[in-house]
Amino acid sequence: MRKTVFILNLIFSTLIFAQNPESSTLYEKEYYDLINYIPKNLEFDSINKPESQLLQSELNTISSIQIYSGFRKDFKLTESDNQWLDNKIEQIATALFIDGKRILVSAVGGYSGCPDKMIDTLRLNYIDIINLKLCHTCTDGFRDEKFIEIFNDKMYSLMKIEPPNRKTKLFYGEYKGRNKDQFEIKLILKEDRTFKFWVNKGHGSDFTEGLWKNIDDTLILKSRNLNKEDDISFALSSAKWIEFDDLKFRLRKGKLTELNGKNRKFKKTVE
Repeated sequence: MRKTVFILNLIFSTLIFAQNPESSTLYEKEYYDLINYIPKNLEFDSINKPESQLLQSELNTISSIQIYSGFRKDFKLTESDNQWLDNKIEQIATALFIDGKRILVSAVGGYSGCPDKMIDTLRLNYIDIINLKLCHTCTDGFRDEKFIEIFNDKMYSLMKIEPPNRKTKLFYGEYKGRNKDQFEIKLILKEDRTFKFWVNKGHGSDFTEGLWKNIDDTLILKSRNLNKEDDISFALSSAKWIEFDDLKFRLRKGKLTELNGKNRKFKKTVE
């Protein structure tokens, strides 16, 4: 009982702290506004309610849900209440997405401490995304793991972006090779999941660009759709547009080998 009271006092003090940005210089106003933002499209569920009295609170912001999720083991929640809390995390992610907010959450802190700037912007698949950072100490980083996993998986799904996996970073960089006609070919895979591909033919070049993703060690390239301005631009130049429709390569020791039959091969030249 004492432990529960202590945890509740800690939660309430944390929530009060989060709602008073003037009390600290660590977080920017934008950060506080976002973690305390109540989505307009968050629906109140009057039917499916948790069994635990501890969860019968207004869990309607990133801050409140994240904190309660972090103490789920201490609360000794039932399987039903754990599932209710998981659903609540997905609901807040969905409501934020509908409100036009593209957010991914990451954990920072530990021995190195937390940065002054706790909010950044990253770009994936032509989408500008807010990177919201959750600060933790050396001993409590595990508390946010469940929240981050569920929230990010839902947001990635809503944005229709393949989540990164343990091998994604291995693909970043610039690759060069030659095709069957011995023309130089070049491929650039950017961290924002966009790619550019050229076939250098001396006085002209074939070209394409679009989005990439990886499934384990398999790279998949898909060219973007051309618009009218692109059609005019290519008509006036010597460049030829190439269409990649889920073109696949296998990555092995910094080398890419095509799996679709044309036997194009690349070697990484720049990380």
